[in-house]
Amino acid sequence: MVAQFLRPFVKSALAVALLAPSLGAQDKPTIAQFMSPASPLDLVAAKKADRLAWMAYERGMRNVYTAGAPDFRPVRLTRFLEDNGVDITDVTISNDGAVVVFVRGSAPNRDDWVANPSHDPNGGAREIWADPEDLLDNWQRSVLAARGSERRAA
Repeated sequence: MVAQFLRPFVKSALAVALLAPSLGAQDKPTIAQFMSPASPLDLVAAKKADRLAWMAYERGMRNVYTAGAPDFRPVRLTRFLEDNGVDITDVTISNDGAVVVFVRGSAPNRDDWVANPSHDPNGGAREIWADPEDLLDNWQRSVLAARGSERRAA
């Protein structure tokens, strides 16, 4: 009679003992879970349009995104799909939200050297990028001329 009374408890204890390791393993976060969420940086807004642009750092990759009203669904403008350590900074959006401009590459040091985290044999680069790309040349010339520089950035 005692055996019949203990049988359900033994079955329950056995089930808990078998399932406990798998339940505990699900609760432990992984490194990938910590590294996966994107970290948006350099958020900017157009002055005369309902449009945003930003740089996101996701799993080591840096890309530029934009989103517009009414749903503000993110759209990736760049396809830098490697964790190569090349910075993206100075994200800017035009007043009407039609053009997004950013700088790709590290700032030069005091010896005018640009960091080369990807170990490119041609050296590091600091480039001005724009989307849409057909506007790059005109915008680039005007910015560099305003700064008094004769060098082309891209």
